[in-house]
Amino acid sequence: MRLRWLGVVAVAAAGGAPHADERAPLQRQEDGAGAAAAPRRRLGAGAAAAPRRRLARRRRRTEPATRHAAAAAAAAAAPASTCVFHLHTPKCAGTFVWRFFRDKFCAEREVCKRGTLQLPPACLCAVNPITADDAVLHAIKSGGYRFVSAHSRRPFSAACALAVWFREPVSRVRSHYGYVVHRRHKNVTLATLLQTRRPPAWVSNQQWALFLPGGRVTGASAPTAAQVNEASTALRQVAFVGLVEQMDASLCRFARAYLPAHAAELCARGAGGRRENVGRKPAGDARETLSLERVNRFDAALYDLAAAEFARRGAGGVAERSPPGEVLGNVWEVRTDGLDVV
Repeated sequence: MRLRWLGVVAVAAAGGAPHADERAPLQRQEDGAGAAAAPRRRLGAGAAAAPRRRLARRRRRTEPATRHAAAAAAAAAAPASTCVFHLHTPKCAGTFVWRFFRDKFCAEREVCKRGTLQLPPACLCAVNPITADDAVLHAIKSGGYRFVSAHSRRPFSAACALAVWFREPVSRVRSHYGYVVHRRHKNVTLATLLQTRRPPAWVSNQQWALFLPGGRVTGASAPTAAQVNEASTALRQVAFVGLVEQMDASLCRFARAYLPAHAAELCARGAGGRRENVGRKPAGDARETLSLERVNRFDAALYDLAAAEFARRGAGGVAERSPPGEVLGNVWEVRTDGLDVV
């Protein structure tokens, strides 16, 4: 009550009565802060507001640290062996790999995507985690998620196993072109895209650019011996190498390495017998093929290295059944159990 009386006297000296909006803060401060707040209240409302702002800033500074601590605790609780980081190169079966395996790594409530990203354990499988949230990125790098599928290696760290699927470059570009025409409804030809001054990134050497950090290359140049050696070394360090053209064997190997409970099922039946809704790619003549090969020499070298690495690691008793060549040559999109494969 003494504080309220002082406020009334101060206002009366200024020539007016205290307004209701001015009396209420005084009462709240007296009720909440007690007698210790009385000396500050005599200085007026402006002086009392500054400490509240400083406290708010202090809370904001400590909140990221708290979220990092939560992410670190979640990463420590999750077994490191269950963390798989899938590098999704467009038109290399990435959507299929994500949809096919997410339900085997996580329950439905544990799956999140870019718009619904959460920290573990609320989310344990994340797709396309494009975010500026340091806590989420820290959880990914710490191995807090079981399965992550992303278009960039930037969030990847050695805490997870890196899994990459590769595809023959000309088939991959034609597959992407089919997607642009039939799904994005773009009225454009491959010949036109190849003749533009700056063609889209997917036209030229996209697999090399995504797999090797800082490896963006375009045009008709070919990799040097040093660049090929660098790519070969990087491939040997990848935990899992898969091939779209050897999808049955790739799925079986992946399951044996990271989902042993599902290995018998996947290795027994394979995915090839369940492909459906096959669409045909736009027809390409020999001259178009030569043009695509000319601007994808880095990808061609990388694919040859990946195929050799795939063969070197061996089938491990898996019968590598592939669809006939004429089938693969006419597929720009494949669906498995209703899911996009390519």
